[in-house]
Amino acid sequence: MKKIRPISDLKFRVSYGTTGNNRVDEYATYSGVIFPFTAHYSFNNGTPIRGASLRTSAGTTDLRWETTTQFNTGIDLNLLNDRINLVFDYYNKTTDDLLLNANLPYTSGYLNAFQNIGSVRNQGLEFTLQTQNIKRKNFTWNTSFNISFNKNKVLKLQDDQAYRLSTVPFAGGFTNIAPYIAKVGEPMGLMYGAVADGLYQYSDFDQLPNGTYVLKDGIPDNGRTRNTIQPGDMKFIDQNNDGTINSEDYTVIGNGNPLHIGGMLNNFTFGDFDLSIFLQWSYGNDIVNANKLYFEENTLQLYNFNLYASAANRWTPENQNTNIPRARHVSPSIYHSNIIEDGSYLRFKTISLGYQLPAKLIRRVNMKAARAYLSVQKPTNDYRLFRRRSGSVNPQFCFDSWI
Repeated sequence: MKKIRPISDLKFRVSYGTTGNNRVDEYATYSGVIFPFTAHYSFNNGTPIRGASLRTSAGTTDLRWETTTQFNTGIDLNLLNDRINLVFDYYNKTTDDLLLNANLPYTSGYLNAFQNIGSVRNQGLEFTLQTQNIKRKNFTWNTSFNISFNKNKVLKLQDDQAYRLSTVPFAGGFTNIAPYIAKVGEPMGLMYGAVADGLYQYSDFDQLPNGTYVLKDGIPDNGRTRNTIQPGDMKFIDQNNDGTINSEDYTVIGNGNPLHIGGMLNNFTFGDFDLSIFLQWSYGNDIVNANKLYFEENTLQLYNFNLYASAANRWTPENQNTNIPRARHVSPSIYHSNIIEDGSYLRFKTISLGYQLPAKLIRRVNMKAARAYLSVQKPTNDYRLFRRRSGSVNPQFCFDSWI
């Protein structure tokens, strides 16, 4: 490299290895039993009804660690006397024997058990650039930039299991509704539910002589009894064309995986002052804004309940060009595409301003150096720099998603 003057240093890196993970409850190998009065017995492998209580989990004495096999390769390149530093990495890792809390048949007497099932692959690119933009006696400016691309895929779940649904803690009638799905051959973090098809309009109904509206034949319901549906209610796409909306019509409605994430840090010094500005972003991921179920659609039909300002644009006979259902509509407990929003954002993460106290001053108190600084974390809650979602919802917040 000495003969190539612009290049200060060049390294090639390659690594391969396996690591283990045992991060589950230390008693996961043992059976768990509870005796709540709400637990019941399963007849003919059906949903448990009144009867004896159920055990919560079955023990697994041969539980093993997860194993991750990973291949990495990279390049470190320093240019112009280390004023420009480039780091490029590629990784490909596969995790086998995933420690998952697998569902068991009700007739087993247990609800679930930790087992070594499933396999997931992650692969991606990481790029880092560090530069000394200006280097003078009384002024310097350094920049650090990084960007990462990651793709993951579910390779295997339980034996003969094509997909796995995941519920999340949530209020009302959504506690047992799954907003996430993991499918073999697809990435993790997929959002699951019905595809919204606008709202029911007058053209979807026949008007009876008494003035009431009845859904026309051939128009699918929205999961509720047909005679309860009225103009301005939520409408969904009937994926299997059976005339009713249920779990058979649910599909993937969003993806929580960003196309790329990254950050940029700029450090400035001017005399005894220093300034640091850190920007962070994520691009291409979706988020579940489930707040809209309550604060825009008022799914629970609560009275004296504060709603988003957007609820003022709800459906009325005079305002039919909207996707916000009518007041006092009867909505089924369904996660749907209207609550899936773009999670992309660019934000200031940290801003720090400092001052190095003069040496003459601090020597009087027997100190070698002292610095006073002011630091602001997340100086704004506004994520509008490139987003297409409602309100000021934190795009870094989302319901947990797991396999």
